[in-house]
Amino acid sequence: MGANISGWTTLSEDPPVLVKEYAFGPGKANAMAVGLPDRNWMIVSPPANLSDADVEGFAQLGTVVALVANNGTHHLGLGPCRKRFPGAVTYATERAAARIRKKGKDFGELQPIAKLQSQLGSKVTLIPVSGDKVGDVCARVETEKGPLFYASDFIANINTLPNNFFFKMMFKLTDSGPGLKVFGIFFKFFVADRKAALDCLCNEMNAHPPRILVPAHGDVVQREDLGPTLVGMLRSA
Repeated sequence: MGANISGWTTLSEDPPVLVKEYAFGPGKANAMAVGLPDRNWMIVSPPANLSDADVEGFAQLGTVVALVANNGTHHLGLGPCRKRFPGAVTYATERAAARIRKKGKDFGELQPIAKLQSQLGSKVTLIPVSGDKVGDVCARVETEKGPLFYASDFIANINTLPNNFFFKMMFKLTDSGPGLKVFGIFFKFFVADRKAALDCLCNEMNAHPPRILVPAHGDVVQREDLGPTLVGMLRSA
């Protein structure tokens, strides 16, 4: 039987990768759960509103051992998920952890990403991104369908713009949507060295052209030409 939890979309079976969109205030984001060796699980950008059914679903599949903040802005789910999975350790890059610790006290250990690497196995890689302000980390998963890339906030695929006039204008002025776009809003406010961030992302995608894209915000994309398409978008940004 495959790795399935009601309300989550299964993107891969080997290793299992599940995605669920969750709400935070006026916005929405994607949580990504990845199966690790020994029936362990990692959740990237943990959702703030896990249900009892979600928790029971993961319990049937194995043990959630790691909660990863993909950057210093995706922290709202860390506290709630720690209560749901008391044995899980929280992880973040140094810049992300410094920002998150200013937001409260229920975020757990916030261990360095490097300390998680030994648990990931050979098919999962976490990639700290150069040049940003908030300690971003992307992820690559080698699946049976080809490489899957979790792009954090650098690329979005938001097909319906916010109703709020200010935010809608920000999307339009930065060409952040609708549709598959380099997330210009994030680059404008949360990236210190644009060239370094773009080079880091392009180098990764050239070396491991993704077939599946999981953005932190918006719909998942699966395309054969996805890698070259994303590199072209980033180089043109």
